[in-house]
Formats: sequence, C-alpha cells, structure tokens
Amino acid sequence: MGKIIDRFAAYISELTYAEKHVLYYVENNLKTAKQQSLTTMAQANNVSTTTIIRMCRKLGLEGFSQFKCILKSMDEEERPIHDNMLERYREDMNHTLSSLQVSKLESINEQLSRANRVTIVAVGLSKMFGEYFSKLLMQVNKSTSYVYESHIIDLLVNMVQTNDLIIFISSSGETKTIVQAAEKIRYKNVDTLAITNSAGSTLSKIARNNISADVQRISYAGYDLSARSTIVVLIDLIFEFYLKKITKKA
Repeated sequence: MGKIIDRFAAYISELTYAEKHVLYYVENNLKTAKQQSLTTMAQANNVSTTTIIRMCRKLGLEGFSQFKCILKSMDEEERPIHDNMLERYREDMNHTLSSLQVSKLESINEQLSRANRVTIVAVGLSKMFGEYFSKLLMQVNKSTSYVYESHIIDLLVNMVQTNDLIIFISSSGETKTIVQAAEKIRYKNVDTLAITNSAGSTLSKIARNNISADVQRISYAGYDLSARSTIVVLIDLIFEFYLKKITKKA
C-alpha cells in the first residue's frame, strides 16, 4: 500500500465511494494534492467540497486543514535522520531496547500463561514473523497456530474462544486486513496483543495489550525500507521471558 492508504487504512471501510475516490486520487497525485486548495481538489475529483470535508472527519481529522498538514509532512516523516544506514539501525535498536520495561514483558507473559490457545495473525512481509513466533511457542508445547490467509482472517471472529489469545503482528500497525480483524475481535471477550513498529498505530490502540519498537519510517525509490528486524527482537524477548517463567514454575 502507499503512504496515504497506509496512514488511514483503518478508516477506509467507512468511506463512501466518492470519498474513497478522493483519497485514492491524493495517493496517486500526492505532489499535486499538497498544493491544492479545498475547492481545487473538489474540482479535480468532480465532487463537492462537503464530500472532502466529510472524508477528512471520517479519517479521524478535524478538517481539511489538518489533512493538508499531514500531506505536507509525509516526505519529511520518511527521511532518515542519518544517511549512514548502520548508524540508523543502531539507533533504532537502542531506542527500542531502552524504551522497553520488564513490566511490559510481565503483562504479556500473563496473557500467554492464561491462554488455552494462541493464534498469531500476520500477513505480507510480517507473515514470516508469525510463523517464527508460532514455532517458538510450539517448542514449549503451547497450543499455537498462525493465520495469514485473508479469507481465514475474515472468519477468525467466529472461530475464537473465550480463553484464546490472539496476537496481531504488523510493522506499520495500519495493515487494513489486520486492523479490521482486530476491530471485530475487540468486541468479543477475547485477549489480544499487538506487536508493531509503531506505538501510536491504530492496531496498538485497538488491542488489549501491545508492545512496539521505536523505528524510523524510511522510504527509498518507492520502497518501504523501515527496519523490520526489531519485530524479531521483540518476539525473542517475549519468548525468552515466557520460557524462563514456565521453567521456574516447573
């Protein structure tokens, strides 16, 4: 997905056809959209100014002015602080580890301990993390499965049971399929955990518990180069903490 769609993925399902048309127009014409007034953007999309204002509010914004501010800051947000990529990775990892607290690992351990069954949900590039985490838990005989196919994820809300733990993994925390599944499950009496690279993401806010890395968002030549290795570090920390706790009890 592109920058705009990634940013507002959790809200797209609430938009009308005309509102989605405007949002996709902005996605495909970001440089132009940054410079357009409300009236000009409405004319370019053959919609009313009211449609665009309504779209902005459905995206969780106060209005068109805030939407324009976000558009103008998009490129700035994705420039690396350091041109030296080794320094950037080192900084990401240091920030991530320094921001973590034992109390967070303790709360996740409690979730894992009381769960009869764990289901890990991950798609796209995060799919490998879901498989990796599930195999770690299987090694210690924790009933675990991972789900990555969209049609199964859509049915997940009807498959979960009260004592399950659903773990959602998404680097951005805005992946549409994952966010929508988490939204549906939040109304069930089921424990959830989000593992992301963005503490302020929609997914982190929806899940009952969350753990996140502190990673710079980087794009180059249209590719998202934001570090994902931190997700593996978070998983390793969670598993080691859990393993030590269950072996002590044994």
